[in-house]
Amino acid sequence: MYIRLFLFFLWLLLPLSSLQAQKVLVCDGATRFPIRDVLVSVDGKNVGLTTWQGIINLPDSFQTATFKKKGYAPEKLFRSEVLRDTVFLFPAEHYLDEVVVIGKQVVDGRELLKKMPKRDILEKKPAHSLLEFDVGLMLDKRLRRDRQHVEKLREVFKKMDGLDDKEDPILKAYRLTQQELKADSIQKKNDIKDQKK
Repeated sequence: MYIRLFLFFLWLLLPLSSLQAQKVLVCDGATRFPIRDVLVSVDGKNVGLTTWQGIINLPDSFQTATFKKKGYAPEKLFRSEVLRDTVFLFPAEHYLDEVVVIGKQVVDGRELLKKMPKRDILEKKPAHSLLEFDVGLMLDKRLRRDRQHVEKLREVFKKMDGLDDKEDPILKAYRLTQQELKADSIQKKNDIKDQKK
């Protein structure tokens, strides 16, 4: 009777112990086939080798896991990286330790920009024959809206720069006052220099 009870409890605890472990599949990074006999160590302690199916059970709690096999680059992963259930090992012949990229030709962006053809949104479309027409441009509401917007912005910028003859009198007076104040401060600095001499 006690033996049956003991075996029953043991039978209940077996699935719980398998829940604690995590199954991980180790595959070749180039061919995507499982790799057998990969030495797996967790936090420096050997856990074992992968089966012929490339599967190994890892404990539930660990910091890092290391996967090693001859002919493959070793892989050291943190626990969060191993949680994806598949680890890929890459053959050592395809593995690069460090890649250094050195640029030999320097491109001057300003010179390149000068050579590029300049198109303006307000530019008229090129001349074409009477039989040719572009339905897309005829129906493009966004292009018409953008052209109107650019025209308005350019007018505003002309006013702000004071290039327009119809400059706002308040802005013009402010601009002239600032210029006079700047000239006065320069004159005062010159007077102080003359007094010191």
